[in-house]
Amino acid sequence: MILASIIMPYFKKKKYFKYSYYSALNQNIKNKEIIIVYDDENKSEINYIKSIIKKRRNTKLIINKKNYGVGISRNIGINRSKGRYICFLDCDDIWKKNKIKLQI
Repeated sequence: MILASIIMPYFKKKKYFKYSYYSALNQNIKNKEIIIVYDDENKSEINYIKSIIKKRRNTKLIINKKNYGVGISRNIGINRSKGRYICFLDCDDIWKKNKIKLQI
């Protein structure tokens, strides 16, 4: 069972994404999934995102057909999530490694 689903809407945050993603990946809870919702019609950064996530089992990449905005992208992520808890992480933010555990 997945304990936490981390939803990350992505829009033009290449400069920060790697650090943000790894802060989610390195959370000290085992049962987690990371859902990245790529929300940019211009797909110029999609290969960069794919190179960072490297087909990790606990990471899903959803690519929006058009730019929906952060709210709808979060809802898309929620609809595809399987976790008991939903967490939102913007792609230009960084979490300390015990953030989710402390909140739960």
